[in-house]
Amino acid sequence: MKIILIEDEETLNYALKMFLENEGFNVTSFYDIQSFLAHKNNLQDINLIIADISLPDGNFLEEIKKHPEITKKTKVFIISGQTEIENIKKSFNLGAEDFIKKPFDYEEILLRINKIFNHKEKQISDNVFYDYDSKSIIKNNKKITLTKKEALLLELFLKNKGKLLDSETIMYEIWGDIVEKNTLVVLIKRLREKLGEKNLIISKRDLGYIMN
Repeated sequence: MKIILIEDEETLNYALKMFLENEGFNVTSFYDIQSFLAHKNNLQDINLIIADISLPDGNFLEEIKKHPEITKKTKVFIISGQTEIENIKKSFNLGAEDFIKKPFDYEEILLRINKIFNHKEKQISDNVFYDYDSKSIIKNNKKITLTKKEALLLELFLKNKGKLLDSETIMYEIWGDIVEKNTLVVLIKRLREKLGEKNLIISKRDLGYIMN
């Protein structure tokens, strides 16, 4: 899922972009209106625009008034500290999907995105995603269904991405008990094959496994 973020406050722009990317979204960020407008002809591939009202080179609401095709091609969330009712009414009247008052918790943005798009995908690598609803890997836009234990294993790795998991911990999470080591090895091998990228799950000899 592709998002455009337009926010002139550098710290917020960077932090929100990092948060959304960590949640599996593809985010392109801009700091002003003109930079965004230079790319507005490519909106057919964009799912959502998140934009502040007051930007260094103008008012974003005025821009979507001038360019109504923006809200016709993609959904728009307004984020702003200008919380007067007139700004909220104007945002919705111009076709915005939501108005989020500053300051906000990043989780609030995520909740609102999930509500609108029912987004339950997690990006694993550039071309590999995991769909929590269907328990499937999406690779190059093709779905690969996982077994129950493969899905449990992948979700465990995603929850602990970058952390070393010892074999016993994995076994208890997947089977609820200690099982034959080869049983775990075979399950991890199957998951690696479905992911199609050998270096995503790394074996650490005598220590366990880690997802990069």
